[in-house]
Amino acid sequence: MIRTFKELLETARQLPRTRIATVFPSNAETIAAVAEAARMLPTEHRLIGRRSLLEEALNRAQLDSGTLTIVDAQEPDEAVDTALALARSGEVDLLMKGSVDTGRLMRGVLDRERGLRSGGLLSDVFLFEYAQRSHRPFMMITDGGVTVAPSVEDKLQLIVNAVSVAHALGNSMPKVALISATELITESVPSTLEAARVARLASEGKITGCLVAGPLALDNAVSADAAREKGITSPVAGDADILIMPSIEAANALAKSTTYFAGFPLAHVIVGARIPLLIPSRADNSQARLLSIALGMLMSVHAGGAPPGGQ
Repeated sequence: MIRTFKELLETARQLPRTRIATVFPSNAETIAAVAEAARMLPTEHRLIGRRSLLEEALNRAQLDSGTLTIVDAQEPDEAVDTALALARSGEVDLLMKGSVDTGRLMRGVLDRERGLRSGGLLSDVFLFEYAQRSHRPFMMITDGGVTVAPSVEDKLQLIVNAVSVAHALGNSMPKVALISATELITESVPSTLEAARVARLASEGKITGCLVAGPLALDNAVSADAAREKGITSPVAGDADILIMPSIEAANALAKSTTYFAGFPLAHVIVGARIPLLIPSRADNSQARLLSIALGMLMSVHAGGAPPGGQ
C-alpha cells in the first residue's frame, strides 16, 4: 500500500513514461511543476500555449528540451481544443490545466462531440496526508471540483471514483463515510436521508470493494473517540479513508481547510474521463502540482490495467 506522498513519488518514478499535455501554462507555479516533474519523474510534456512566452519561461527554468514539446496556441480556446484532440487520439496520457479557466476546460472535456466523456460521472478526488493517523495516513475528500449538487445516484458514482483512487494506492477495502451535519437521520437535513439511502444501496451490493456508512458527522467519521461517545459501532466510524461530502461547497471548503488551516500536503485528480485530469487551483504551489502529477500518473496506469512499474 502507498501510504505517504514520499512513497507515491517513489512509486511514480518506477511507472512507465507518462505523456502529459498542459493547457496554457503561463504561470510560474505550473512551469515549476513541469520542470520538477521532468527532472524527477518519467514524463514527457506537451506545453500548449504561446510559444514565445513558453520558450522564455523554459529557459529561465533551465528545462531539458528533450523531455518536452511546445505546441503553439495563441488563445485559451485554441489550447483547450488542441489538448482534447491529443487526448482523444491517444497521444497523451494525462491532461493538466495551466492558466486556462477551469470552467472553460471542463466545458470542453464534457462536450459530447469533442470531449473526453467515458460514460460515467467525472469527479475530483482530493488526497491529503494526515500523519496523525499513522496506520493509513492518506485520506480523500470528494467532490469539491466538479459535481455541484450530487444526487443519490451521483453519490454512488462519487464513491466508485474515489474507491478507484484508493485501490490504485493499494488500499483494497477503503472505508467510505457519507458526511452530513449529524449521524441522525432527520427530515430537516436532506443530506442525512440521501446518505442513509446510499449506504443502504451499498449494503445491497450496488458498490463493491469498499465499506460504506452514513450519515456520519465529520467528528465521528474520523475520530474513534467521538464515534464511541455517540455509541456508533460501524467499522467505518472513526476510521474513514474517504469522505463523501453532501455538496461541492462543503467538499471544497473542507479540502482547502486541510491546506490553509492545517498545512497538510495535498494532491488531487479528476477521474471518470478517458484519461485522468488535473485541475490545480491557482493557489496550489508547485509541490501540490508535482504530487498531483504523480497521482495522475498512477491513475493513468491503474485505468490501463498495468501494475505500477510495469511496461
